[in-house]
Amino acid sequence: MRVTIVGGGISGLATAHLAAARGHDVTLLDDGARPGGLIGSVRRDGFLCEHGPQAVLDGPEETRALIEAAGLGGRVLHASPAARRRFVYVGGALRPFPASPPALIKTNLLSVGAKLRLFLEPFIGRADKDESVHAFVARRFGQQAADRAAAPALIGVFAGDAAALSVRSALPRVAAMEREHGSLLRAMRKRRKQGGRGLGHPVSFPDGLSELPVALARGLGTHRRVARAAEIAPIAAGWRVTTGDGVFLESERLVLATPAAATAALLAPHAPGAAAVLRAIPHAPVAVVCAGFRSAEGLGVDLDAYGFVVARGEGVRLLGCQYETSVFTDRAPAGGVLLRALLGGTFDPDLVDADDGAIAAQAVGDLRRAAGLARDPDFVDVWRARPGIPQYDLAHAERVRAIDEAVARMRGLSVIGHALRGVGINDCIAAATRLVAEM
Repeated sequence: MRVTIVGGGISGLATAHLAAARGHDVTLLDDGARPGGLIGSVRRDGFLCEHGPQAVLDGPEETRALIEAAGLGGRVLHASPAARRRFVYVGGALRPFPASPPALIKTNLLSVGAKLRLFLEPFIGRADKDESVHAFVARRFGQQAADRAAAPALIGVFAGDAAALSVRSALPRVAAMEREHGSLLRAMRKRRKQGGRGLGHPVSFPDGLSELPVALARGLGTHRRVARAAEIAPIAAGWRVTTGDGVFLESERLVLATPAAATAALLAPHAPGAAAVLRAIPHAPVAVVCAGFRSAEGLGVDLDAYGFVVARGEGVRLLGCQYETSVFTDRAPAGGVLLRALLGGTFDPDLVDADDGAIAAQAVGDLRRAAGLARDPDFVDVWRARPGIPQYDLAHAERVRAIDEAVARMRGLSVIGHALRGVGINDCIAAATRLVAEM
């Protein structure tokens, strides 16, 4: 059948590619000349800067299949072993970040008393209702584990406050582990025995993560049109989309894979309640600062790591920093170093509106304090993500339910995207895979 997909981010591109592979007549409308939405890889002065996500995890089968189908299987770059080392800046120092709750025992992240508290986790009962991620971890593992491990970890994903994010919406797999096993530690032991692949490891491509959306767009050929969807309307055979330049597209199925605000604008005439709910989803704006150094000499940073996140209350506005060239070595000229600092989020949204110089100065100053950076960068690139990362707060599940109910009443219409069921690339690919399978 004919399928029109609005939105050229990874959700829309994956949906279009998978639908075309099943024989559907697909048209993708993308209002940006460059495919990929928030995914953006830019080479400047010999440095490869990721404006959006830095990598994708290779664990999910749907992700691996999409990479192969895009013709990129032979170009996959696996993160270096240094990526396994991660830190959190808390208590005025960088401390090893545990890869799992049991690993908390071996770090200096927690006090002796807080480590002993971890052993009570298998005896903690299940929750009968949703709660924040912070409350969930505090209940199961103790307050200090929530403050020093869970809260910084959520900053690295959502740039938001773990005390405001819903565990069932933001971390559905974790909530399911408690629901099904009664204990996260028991669930992880069982998973290890079964030899599950898990979420996998970070991978990218020689020219950056943008290779994936570019390859998907190239595969669509003329079925991808650079145009803005101005309005949508139901017709007897399905849906009509009117583009900004007055072109009409008619199809049996319509998929809106746009950011929440754009989806709300298209839905408003037909489902004003759903549009209002979409507009109510909070977001965290983020500023990205790529700092390049032509030599690692005298840098002062222990680069044998993925990077670090920053706990709140440390007097540092930085959310975290990824050591790009430690993870993927070809991100800078030979012998050079590229760091990627993140600022803003729900904690400091106004900083994202500052000028490039102020944002870069804040990043460099905080890197001096937190990571020991000893000199200024030779290259700086500042980029902003607005409105930013959707925040799956305690009202999120109810919002998604309301949107689903409204959309279900409009035959042939589907809505997906990172504002609903997962902010990560893997989540978006999984949602697209499910949607196409249901067509």
